[in-house]
Amino acid sequence: MPENASQALVIVDAEENYYVLPRETVETAKAAPEARDAIEAHLRESVRIPLAGGYSFAGLLQLPAVSELAHYTTEPSWPVATTS
Repeated sequence: MPENASQALVIVDAEENYYVLPRETVETAKAAPEARDAIEAHLRESVRIPLAGGYSFAGLLQLPAVSELAHYTTEPSWPVATTS
């Protein structure tokens, strides 16, 4: 990979829509170490599927909106657009 290139995680849904998540975006969603046990409990016995770039698919979390795992940060990751 060229030195000035960046990586992105690309996922596709059942309707063939692609989602491109730059590595920086993925890193902002990194779970805190103290959340590991709770995440693993929700994933139960999911098998990790190796992907590219050192990532693996670990499973899909189905969480109620009020779960603290559904909100990985107290700050919004993206700036809020405003009009003046």
